[in-house]
Amino acid sequence: MESFATWQMLIKKELLLSYRNKTVLISGVMIWLLFIAATVCTFLNYNSGHTQRLEANALFRQQWEHQQRNPHDAAHFGTYLFKPVNLLNVFDTGINDYTGNTYRIEAHIQHEISNSEAENNDTAMRFGNLTFALILQLLIPLLLLFNTSTSITGEKESGTLKMLLAQGLSSRKIIWAKVWANYLLIVVIVLPFFILMTIAVLCSEDMALLLTRLLWILLTFLLYYLLIALLGTIVSAISNHSGKALLGALCFWIFMSIIFPKVITGVADRSYPLMSRAAFSDLVEQGYRKGLNGKDAYNIRGECYINGLLKKYHVDSVSALPFNIEGLTLQFNEDYRTMAFNHYFREIENTFNKQQHFLSLSGIFDPFLSTKRLSMALAGSDYHHHETFFKQAQVYRNSLIRQLNMQLAMHSKDVKGEYTVGPKYFSRLKDFKYQLPPLNEVLQLKKVAILSLTGWILMLVLLLQFVASRVLALNYASV
Repeated sequence: MESFATWQMLIKKELLLSYRNKTVLISGVMIWLLFIAATVCTFLNYNSGHTQRLEANALFRQQWEHQQRNPHDAAHFGTYLFKPVNLLNVFDTGINDYTGNTYRIEAHIQHEISNSEAENNDTAMRFGNLTFALILQLLIPLLLLFNTSTSITGEKESGTLKMLLAQGLSSRKIIWAKVWANYLLIVVIVLPFFILMTIAVLCSEDMALLLTRLLWILLTFLLYYLLIALLGTIVSAISNHSGKALLGALCFWIFMSIIFPKVITGVADRSYPLMSRAAFSDLVEQGYRKGLNGKDAYNIRGECYINGLLKKYHVDSVSALPFNIEGLTLQFNEDYRTMAFNHYFREIENTFNKQQHFLSLSGIFDPFLSTKRLSMALAGSDYHHHETFFKQAQVYRNSLIRQLNMQLAMHSKDVKGEYTVGPKYFSRLKDFKYQLPPLNEVLQLKKVAILSLTGWILMLVLLLQFVASRVLALNYASV
């Protein structure tokens, strides 16, 4: 009970000192103002993006359902799919601003996702949008390092550390009180805005999917801030002067948050280079025209396919077949083009996966990188979610084109003139529905980041125990 009262007294003392410190108070107010600005930007961006996508989806769906044309002409006319946006996407935009949000459906062509925000906002994108994640990942740790890196040196310079030790307080209690007091101060600053985000998520349409993800994001940042509090306190404990401690903490922050992520991303890009879009498109076209093995040309494949159909139905000419051969050959060529696209895209996908794996392992050496990647994944704005959207859109596209070609093949055999279908048929074709990857799948993919954060915390706890018993004990010996 006495030990608890001592802890309570020490933590209360630290919080009172922080409250009286004008620099800390001003920094906290600035963080709150930035949070308010980020809140406004977040909800404006969410409302704008969500409304635009709903309106665009409704417009293209209406155009699609009110057609009166040949099914294959409708496949050429195509439509657009839009990556949906939710509150967590704008909490942490991740790579969404650079990867695009629009997928074009068109016969004979496999499109990639396009229309990224960065294409029209190149200069602004260099600095990033003001989001919750930007403040939580960069500014809050800087404030926490500023507080903790001078927490012990300030006591040393004022002579109060020797007084506390002389009164019988252990060095471990003193140093851990610094950690928990500064940690609680940051929690008090950030918790109201997580509460606000929770209320917003509870009021959203995707509440069931997003709430658990938001709680995991909160847990991620709480662990990260504990790590930063430990790191800053250790720097302060082993430093003799506040100036050196501040400089050391600032160097840690710059290296972890700016230098290392930039360097490691460049290394990943050079180690696993991607082929250019032009080279990829040329490979797909050559694979389609000449065959994936180089010996199965377009015309030869077509002849073999038609001969196989004639043999299967025991007829001598295509006119004797019980369906329109045009629709089946269109689908046959469509399937082969899709196979060629997937064949060469697999190489790009493997390169991306190697880059992502390299970055994940690099996060072991930089907790900021692990935190950032985990935050993006939980917010649904990382590469895995982008890839998931693309694959689901591609599956929908292939299914839609197949339905249109088979409609032409099975229902236009005996029609005089051009075969057309109207709104009744097109309205029966299902709309695209994007499904977020399950949370357990996301956590499994980011297990390295989770282990990295917990590993860093355990390592820093042990280091802090050592520093408290050895380094601060020198001050006690001189009392």
